[in-house]
Amino acid sequence: MIYWLIAAALVLILELFAGTVYLLVVSAALFGAGLAALLFDNHAVSTTTAAVLATAGIVWVNRRLKSRRKTGNGETALDDLDVGQTVHINRRLHGNRYEVHYRGAVWQAEAANALAVSQPQTAVITGKNGNVLLIHLH
Repeated sequence: MIYWLIAAALVLILELFAGTVYLLVVSAALFGAGLAALLFDNHAVSTTTAAVLATAGIVWVNRRLKSRRKTGNGETALDDLDVGQTVHINRRLHGNRYEVHYRGAVWQAEAANALAVSQPQTAVITGKNGNVLLIHLH
């Protein structure tokens, strides 16, 4: 029993350094196996408990994370700290595509209102499509 609890504590400490939810699930499964070992004193029951709890927990976390991801263009403003930030327009590439300067790097951006502004200097980030910023020109 004590080995399961020690393993659970070690995985929990590792999770604190790595920051993944999956290791937290594995730690909880190992803790559950330790409780099963305490109650049933059978290695097969403990191992089965750890496997079932880890599998069920990982499937649940994976589904939960997938359901929280937004489908479609870009991320939501709640999830993306870049949304609402100002970028500086370097040059127009073609159509509604621009080259912008943001966070010390050059990015490609796509403007929703490219025809409304003739010589834009700045814009606001409204979202992302992959590594292309979605912007609204000033």
